Amino acid sequence: MRQCWEGHEPALITTIRKETKRTEELEEAGYRSATWAVLRALQQINSATSIEGEAEMSAPPFFQSAGRGDLRIYSSWGKKKDQR
Repeated sequence: MRQCWEGHEPALITTIRKETKRTEELEEAGYRSATWAVLRALQQINSATSIEGEAEMSAPPFFQSAGRGDLRIYSSWGKKKDQR
């Protein structure tokens, strides 16, 4: 993730604030994210290569890609999709 944001610190701060607010609102409504152990087990059972719906700061690095809706967080650990 460091490579993705290097030189774009203001955008990183904005994204962290936005994602934190979204996560807090979801948790206040009763949502709980699955633990990485559960996600890893499901990944192995289903041979999953991507995860959908996680916050950018908490998306597990053991998936090849992650995103939410039209937002693609990364396509390989440490690189945003448009940086392939």
